[in-house]
Amino acid sequence: MATLGAKLLKLRQEHQLSQEEISDILGVSQNAYSKWEADKCKPLIGNLYKISQYYQIDMDELLDESGIVNFSNNELQGEQNIFATSHSQNTVNIHSSKELIEKMLQSQEQITLLLDAQIKLISELLKRL
Repeated sequence: MATLGAKLLKLRQEHQLSQEEISDILGVSQNAYSKWEADKCKPLIGNLYKISQYYQIDMDELLDESGIVNFSNNELQGEQNIFATSHSQNTVNIHSSKELIEKMLQSQEQITLLLDAQIKLISELLKRL
């Protein structure tokens, strides 16, 4: 079975993109994307989702047959992954769920709309002072 990095490399080459072009499309640094292709680190679940959306493939095609991406403890330091379940001291598995990710994105969009409305309200209140 091909690694995630090998799959990313194949997809990028099939679409005739440079690492710089795909990293710009995904909104990540070229250095970060390069590490993903080299299997030196793995993208966070949100970036996996962006990749699957851009290439119009199911996230499961990026992941192994079990739908799990293994991350070492070092790769997770300073990151919050609510999908993580610990299976040993050295690895954490991230389970993908398209429906869950879509619901999270919808919730994020609703939060953004609420924050925008709050900002407008505060601006109007400040104008009246």
